Order: sequence, then C-alpha cells, then structure tokens
Amino acid sequence: MQTNANIVDAPSERMIDLFTQKEPYCGRGINVSSDAMAPQEEAILYALVTYGGDPVQSKPVDFNVFAPDPTLQGFPIYRVPLTNASGIASMSFRIPHPTSEIPEDVIFGTWFATAAIDIAGERVVDTLTFRVGWIVEIISIETIDANLKPKTHFAKATCVGAKLHMRNIAMFPRTVNIVVTAYDNISVPFDSIVLNDFDAEPGETYIFTYCFLNISEQAKIGDALLIASAYNPQLEIPEASTSFVITSRNVAVINVITSSVDVIAGQVVNVMVTVTNTGNEAETFSVSAYYGPFLIQTLSVESLLLNQNRTLTFVWNTTYVPAGSYTIKAVAEILPGETEIEDNTYIDGAVVVRVPRIYMLPRELSIVVLIVAAAFALFAIALLLTRRKKKTPQPVTLSVDILPS
Repeated sequence: MQTNANIVDAPSERMIDLFTQKEPYCGRGINVSSDAMAPQEEAILYALVTYGGDPVQSKPVDFNVFAPDPTLQGFPIYRVPLTNASGIASMSFRIPHPTSEIPEDVIFGTWFATAAIDIAGERVVDTLTFRVGWIVEIISIETIDANLKPKTHFAKATCVGAKLHMRNIAMFPRTVNIVVTAYDNISVPFDSIVLNDFDAEPGETYIFTYCFLNISEQAKIGDALLIASAYNPQLEIPEASTSFVITSRNVAVINVITSSVDVIAGQVVNVMVTVTNTGNEAETFSVSAYYGPFLIQTLSVESLLLNQNRTLTFVWNTTYVPAGSYTIKAVAEILPGETEIEDNTYIDGAVVVRVPRIYMLPRELSIVVLIVAAAFALFAIALLLTRRKKKTPQPVTLSVDILPS
C-alpha cells in the first residue's frame, strides 16, 4: 500500500501531482507508479495543481504520454487541458489492443507519463509510470510426470500432470476460475480440472497438478492437446496450450520353448519364455507359465525397454504331476491402458508326463513264489544250525590201569 512516505514535496509551495483512476494504487504522490492497465482499457490521467496548499484554477497543464515502443502509431500523446475549480486537469485515452499488425511486444511494457505546469514563474513537473499487459496471464502450461518433471508421452489409463505458469501484473490479488481441459487426437475432450476462486497473487505463480487428468480407454492414440483458460468477468485472459502424445502400452509373449516334450514324472522341465515391449516406454510387468490350467511359476520383468526382448526360464518340477499330456502356455500381465492384449498369451505344444511302470505278478504265482522263498529260508536256517553243531567240542575220556599190589 502507498503511504505518506511515498509523497515528496515539490520545491517551495508549488506542486503538481499526476495520478490515474486506478484507486487505491493510482499513483498519488510525487513520482509514484500507478496500478497496471489492460489492453483496450480507458486510462484517465489527473493532475492536481496547488500553490501554498490552495488549488490553482484555469491553468493549462502539459500532459505527455509515451508508449514503451516509440513506433506505436498515435504515440506519444500531447494534450493541454485547463485545471478546474478544484485545481484538477484531466485527460483520457484508450490503451490499444494487440492485433496482427500491432503485436503485444509493441504495446505491452512500462508506459511513462508526465504533467507539467508553470506556477508563479516556475516550472513544476510530476512523472508517472504504469504497466500495460494482460492483468492476469497464463504464461505457459506444460505436461509433467508424477515427479513433477517435464514429460510428453503418456499411455492410456494413466495420469497427465500439468504445470501452469501464471502472472499478475496488478498491485493486488485477482480472483480467477481456472479450467484445464485435455483433448485427444480428434479434438474430443476426455478430462478436465477446475480450480474455482483461485487468488492470483501479484507477480509470478506456479501451479502443479498431477493425476487430476486421466486418459480414458476411449481416448484416441496420437497427438493430444492440453488447454488452460482463466475467467474473471472484469478481465481478458488469453488461453495457453501445450501438446503431448497419447500412447498405447503393449507387451507380448513372442515365443515359448520347453527343454523336453516327453518326460518321466520327477524330471525337471525348463520352459523358456521370450517377451517383448512394443510400446513407447520402458515397462515392468509379470509373466506366468502354466501346464494345462496349473501354474508353474511367475517371474518379473524389470524395466524392459521399447523394442527389446528378454527370455525368462521357468523351472517345472514334475515329481507330483499325474501322467498325461499338458499344454504349455505363457501369459504376460495386462498393463493399464494396454489395448492389444491378444499377444499377451502364447500357447506352445504339449509335454507328455509318464509314470514309471511297476510290474505285478499274478496272485497264484505270487503264492508259489512266497512258498519257495519260505522253503529257501527254512533250508538256510537248517544248514546254519548243522554247521554250528559240527563246531561243538567233544568230551575227552581218560583210561587208567591199576596194577595189583
């Protein structure tokens, strides 16, 4: 706000004070700036002339108005109105509007005005500056990612972020409603965000939004457009726009090979699966391998770059797999926004799992075998006992002859 500290007394008691209609920041005081003006706005300049504190009446005041570019047609302006009973002289003019013949940089910038008068033989002058431009302007808008960094390619079913750069050249906040709308390749809007009653502070303002604009499945792939507009019934605020690209994410399984097609239950089969990324950015996704309806294993593919392949090896242990013929297939995860999903599944040929044969004897033959086995066992026992008896030591008998005495 302006204070009395901004006011500088003119030499002696002679004073002229040049100001505009832009209250409360109209430039009252010596060499004080006024608030900004917009294109096509009427600018009114006032000069208050006093001598010894009293208004000076019916005196001619020299007004000069200079545009920032001296080539602007019709400028500078020079007028000499008389002061009224209150000691005020005034003049007005309309700020030009930019056209194809007169670009913004010719009109926009800092304007300069002077008011001068001769009072009691002395020349008294006051100066005034004011800016001309869009009072509130969306200078630029750009698309950003989740880390608020610039990004121009976005897949379907993902979020588009926006960074708005705004400027308010006025000396106080101005309230606006901001709308950002996204359009696809055939100019059909698919999402928008609205910021109601946003206070644009004087100077530069940056607004970051992310995941408020969602690319729908129906949005067309290709070049897209983001348009930002702001509305205030008292202001003219041009739109700002930026382009970006809607892409389709696409990963595919392009080959499946097994290490064997005929195995005995208990053997290990390696299933080699090759995947590719035909989208527009690196992808991380999972891949699962199956035998028939049963899951073998799920592996992760990390940061697969566009137009690159990667081969994964799945280990299938057939120990508890029933005998049979099993179709082998691999399935890549369907990514959000992925439209071509038929190539996410690849079906290979069949692998036959066999169970080892166990030969069984007929019942009658089994009994005979058991009897023979038992006879052999008894014979072996008898033979063992016989050998042990032969090894038992015999008692020794001593014979003693007794002679007659």
